[in-house]
Amino acid sequence: MKVSPLTVVKVGGSLLETAEDLSRVGNAVAARRASGERLLVVVSALQGVTDRLEQACQQVLDPRSGGELVREVMDSLKNQHEQAMVELADAETLRFRIQPVLDGVERLLTGIRLTGEVTERIHDLVLAHGERLSAPLVAAAIKTAGSDARDVTSEEVGIKARGPFGLGSCDLEATEEGLESIHHELHDRVLVLTGFYGVNRDGDIVLFGRGGTDYTAGMVAAGLDAASLELWKNVAGFLSADPLAVKDARHVEELSYDEACELGYYGARILHPRCLDPLREREISVSVRSIEAAEEMGTRLVPERTGDLSRVAALAVRHGVGVVRVQGAAMVNEPGVAGAIFKAVGDAGINIDVVATAMTSVSFTVSDEEVPLALRTLRLMQEEGVTGMEKIDVFRDAALVGVVGDGLSGDMGIASRIMERLAHEGVGVYLFSHGPGDVSLNCVVSKEDAALATQALHETFFATVQVGDEENGRGGESGGRAVTD
Repeated sequence: MKVSPLTVVKVGGSLLETAEDLSRVGNAVAARRASGERLLVVVSALQGVTDRLEQACQQVLDPRSGGELVREVMDSLKNQHEQAMVELADAETLRFRIQPVLDGVERLLTGIRLTGEVTERIHDLVLAHGERLSAPLVAAAIKTAGSDARDVTSEEVGIKARGPFGLGSCDLEATEEGLESIHHELHDRVLVLTGFYGVNRDGDIVLFGRGGTDYTAGMVAAGLDAASLELWKNVAGFLSADPLAVKDARHVEELSYDEACELGYYGARILHPRCLDPLREREISVSVRSIEAAEEMGTRLVPERTGDLSRVAALAVRHGVGVVRVQGAAMVNEPGVAGAIFKAVGDAGINIDVVATAMTSVSFTVSDEEVPLALRTLRLMQEEGVTGMEKIDVFRDAALVGVVGDGLSGDMGIASRIMERLAHEGVGVYLFSHGPGDVSLNCVVSKEDAALATQALHETFFATVQVGDEENGRGGESGGRAVTD
């Protein structure tokens, strides 16, 4: 007997906001199930729920909040989910299903208010309730559309986590053992799994970080040895640039894993970079698809892209960036200054994104909100007499513009074209750097210049190639081949 292929589908919160959204997802899943596919759907919380729970954890710490705030949060969550389920079959039973989950949130928030503290463990437990609320709704939507479905939690399936609260990792080997228990059931019905978190060896909930549902889907696809992983979105995959900044941004048909991860790093909200980690050594088809045409490929993600490996694949921009520059002539004769700076900043819990060094200076980027802490940390080093730190400059409200494509760092013609075009447009560059490996080049510009820089670079590398234009350079030519109108 031939076994039908297994597809793992990830459905994010942007597709789960209204009753109409749930119906759309249910119909799309049911249609695929009717064609004979086995399906496991990994879901996020409904749109905005995780943010609301995050805010509530902090708001109830205010001694002035009182029990009214907890009731307000609970009323908001209950109303949002009831409005979303209004068109689902057997909505009354569904209300009884999610009420214990809502009660759990209320008890936790009340406990935080009374004790005046929220531990990392309790924080993760509160936020995991968003997925526990959404999974039953999605399963009900699939059943309403005509296919059998059941919701399961990460605890039931055995998604094992390790590492710190808030940013844990999945123990794939241990998780594979748990996933064995659902192999048979996937022949009979669609399973809807809570994303975003796992359970550690002590039985505590550990979040996989924002975007963690993508990561869960990748891990589950690997653990079940699925034929394919599909990330369903409101768009048909990756575009060559943010369409809000570039009106003629184009659809990208294929990206390598490294390119897709790098675009995620720069802020393209299509997939979380960790999603692809467990898939690199496995033959699993990965694609980003539109919910409106879930049967169509969208953007195909492959371990290694074929064809021209020096073309620009896409552009991405991350806003809210700050640049810190430490200068001092004494750095030339003082070994270890840069290392001391990076260690101190890291010990302060600050994540450094981009680094550029010279004989007498060290520059790096952090999130704009972390600039004050970085500055205080460096000032303290100065006071402690660290040699070489004569001047500290800070540039805030900047943007990181990434030019992404396999092989770019090895083609210095790309870098020169970037700088030439930005200079032509009068865009000042605070910092220019190679990304990891040879996948990207990036530059930091002011937030006011970010849109202009992105539009100009898109024109440079994605201009439509006409016959006889080959002399314009392979970057623009291959950029034209990489996308479709």
